[in-house]
Amino acid sequence: MIDSHTHVVPDNFPPYPGNDAHNAWPCMHCGHGNHKTVMIRGKAFREVNDTSWSATSRLREMEEEGVDRQVLSPMPELLSYWFNTQDALAFGRHINGTIASLVAEVPDRFFGLGMVPLQDPDVAAKEVRVLKNEFGLLGVEVGSNINGVAMGDRRFDPFFAALEEEDMCLFVHALHPNKDRLYPLPLMEPLVAFPNENSIGIASFLVNGVLERFPKLRIAFSHGGGAFPMTLPRLQNGWEVSGALREAMSLSPMEQARRFWYDTLVYDEDAISYLTKIYGIRQVMMGTDYPFVIRDKHPGKRFESLGLNEQDVMALTDHNCLRFLGLMKS
Repeated sequence: MIDSHTHVVPDNFPPYPGNDAHNAWPCMHCGHGNHKTVMIRGKAFREVNDTSWSATSRLREMEEEGVDRQVLSPMPELLSYWFNTQDALAFGRHINGTIASLVAEVPDRFFGLGMVPLQDPDVAAKEVRVLKNEFGLLGVEVGSNINGVAMGDRRFDPFFAALEEEDMCLFVHALHPNKDRLYPLPLMEPLVAFPNENSIGIASFLVNGVLERFPKLRIAFSHGGGAFPMTLPRLQNGWEVSGALREAMSLSPMEQARRFWYDTLVYDEDAISYLTKIYGIRQVMMGTDYPFVIRDKHPGKRFESLGLNEQDVMALTDHNCLRFLGLMKS
């Protein structure tokens, strides 16, 4: 089984190299045992343990949870779109180097996705080539919005063009959703706000015709697309009855949506079954959000009660991810 959705946090961060007095460059505070705390602007963001950076520890837990290979990507809060471009470029290269080193350490168990400074799409486009040629990574993880601008916006076309040209994949992760009406309880942002953020983010790719303009792009969305599986039939119906929507989107929402990939991180067997129905069995791939507390442990057990044949199980747990990464032909 390949886990398409896992994250990396380095065991340390280099000193801040810039001159921005208000920078959000993180640092790592040592804790107890193998635990450390990521600090941002003097405040604790998240406590992590060595499964975030140690290949040995990751492999041990992968064995326990029945996972053969992982796709590594940065912890989303490290994506750094709120840095100035040069700071983000320097920080990203540290993160990308960390991921590349893990892949190089155990190449038969890990694949790597990196990060680029999308606050400047032209610089990000150039960095795509660095990720491929210098770091040997297979794609890029991005946030669902870049400082409030939806990731599907046309201003990111230079970045999309570079991905397509270099045959690199794109993994879109929910990031910094609107939290104005969230109650201040633990985990409300990832559990409640992320699904809505994912749905809005996917819609931006549809209405801006990203796949029409870049038809060879391979794009995946985290958390099963969040609320989007329930939104898609509404959007499809609206497209069918609205001439204005059909004029804006020459391809139907359903047709476009079935060309993306989605992970299975929905925590429920019936929900996974619905994902395979609405998106198609070939566009869904196993993902857990490893190594964080809300990850889906022992993910393979979720597929046992779905009544799937061996070919479909292999698609969900292996082949679909390899196709997304560009390592298997469709």
